[in-house]
Amino acid sequence: MNLPLFVKPLHEGSSKGITDSNLCFDLKHLFRQTEFLLESYKQPVLIEEYLPGKEFTCAVLGNGADATVLPIVGMNFETLPKGALPIYSFDAKFVWDRPENPLDIFQCPARITQELQASIERVTLDAFRVLGCRDWARIDVRLDASGVPNVLEVNPLPGILPDPADNSCLPKAARAAGIGYEELIQNCLKYAAARQGVDLDHSLSRTSGAQGAPALAASASA
Repeated sequence: MNLPLFVKPLHEGSSKGITDSNLCFDLKHLFRQTEFLLESYKQPVLIEEYLPGKEFTCAVLGNGADATVLPIVGMNFETLPKGALPIYSFDAKFVWDRPENPLDIFQCPARITQELQASIERVTLDAFRVLGCRDWARIDVRLDASGVPNVLEVNPLPGILPDPADNSCLPKAARAAGIGYEELIQNCLKYAAARQGVDLDHSLSRTSGAQGAPALAASASA
């Protein structure tokens, strides 16, 4: 691997342990920061080549050949405080982005070329299928120095907070595609049911009939 390198805890989520100090330009810094993370989080540390390009997060709905990518969310790191590293760090999520003073950090749909969009969608769907994701997921993608999309992280159980102010990216992408929150949840259920061979319409009709039977019997006996 070539410097600079980026280090992060292997098993954390919500950007825990992700700070500007994790970008290492020399081996001394790399060893020091790796030791700090090992001691602080009591888990393995992942070391990656730093990707200097733009970052995106991609929501996927469906399964197999029918899986589709919703409108891509682009990360606008220019809204971070001056001098901050262009990464979606813990500070960016929970310190600098506050309800009373929100960061305008998301662009959805991302303002990118059709060619780049197609490339990001291809990488996203490849990762979704190869890793055996089901029904929905959110996949983070970042460009390398040559503008090639690389998978940063796969979230098979993505955040789905319903309030737009909470900046949950899968519902944000769904809204950009004209899919409301309830419809989003129903779509996931439908994809899961189809994957398991469950006929939801038939199951719901049987449930409704069973619930209505006692009332009908009581009415007849009266």
